[in-house]
Formats: sequence, structure tokens, C-alpha cells
Amino acid sequence: MVQIHTEKNQKEIKRHGNYEFPVNISPESIQSYEQGYFLWHWHPEIELTLILEGEILYQVNDNSCLLKAGEGLFCNTNVLHAGRHGNTADCSYLSVTFHPRLLYGYNNSLMQNRYMEGILRDPELASIHFKPEVDWQKNVLEQIRKIQRLSADKAEASELKIQIVLMEIWLLIYEH
Repeated sequence: MVQIHTEKNQKEIKRHGNYEFPVNISPESIQSYEQGYFLWHWHPEIELTLILEGEILYQVNDNSCLLKAGEGLFCNTNVLHAGRHGNTADCSYLSVTFHPRLLYGYNNSLMQNRYMEGILRDPELASIHFKPEVDWQKNVLEQIRKIQRLSADKAEASELKIQIVLMEIWLLIYEH
């Protein structure tokens, strides 16, 4: 059994990748957590979640949503979130966490200021529930599956390909 470890301010104590490649791609199961849930926490990384099987009740700040197999979630930086199994005994999901600097490069860059900060700092965009019935969100879900395949294959230039896919996801979020 595992549980998320946090500092006193609930910041998660876990590396999400490293400075060279600030991305962590991990298959997860809600049953692997003590009592079938993970505790409230936050981190400076963006988190993308894809539900593979089952359901999870995902809470972001004061909002809750039930995510079902085939759906996903965007959880913004520095946002409190927690999760527990929904109406099913277990839930398996893919978690993709990455630091936004992977996309914007360096502080005060055009990419950061024009395309990212507005979303990263918008309290109304703490999370986005991705559903396959919405065309652009279906595209995001397909891109997360692509990251899953790239991570599993460990093919040549997989990090570069993953970064490109994350940029494509960000463009979809930015445009919508």
C-alpha cells in the first residue's frame, strides 16, 4: 500500500521527472493507495490523467467530478487535488505530470507569457474534465494515449516525441 507524502503545506514530496526531462509518466491504481484514495496534495507540475478502467471521484479545489474509463482530466499547477474510487472497486489510470517549463523553455519567454501564463494563473481553469464526446477533448485523450505508447516503447527520441505531444495537447487547451 502506498500513500502520497506531503510537506506541512500539502505540497507533494515526489519527483516528477528530473531537471533534464521534467516529466513523469506512471500507470496507477486507486486500490494501491491506503483505503482506496490518495490524499489532498498539490505540486508545481501540470497533471494529465487518463482513466483506463473503472471510475475515480476526482476532487480539485472545491469541485468534484466522476471520471469514467475513457475520460481524463487536466489538473493545473499548484492546485489542491485528491481522488478516491468511484462506483467501482478499483480504477486504473495513467498519470502524466510535467513541469510547464518543458513547454515554455525559460522564464519570461514569449511562450510562457503569451500562451501559458493566462491558463496557469486562471482560477477558473483549475481543472478540465476531458470527455470523448467533445471533439477537441477526444483529441486530447488520444494524445495522452500516444504518450502512454511512447513511454512504454522507449523508442528512439521518445522524450522529444513526448514533448511534441504535450505541446499539441497544450495547443488544444489554449485554443479552447
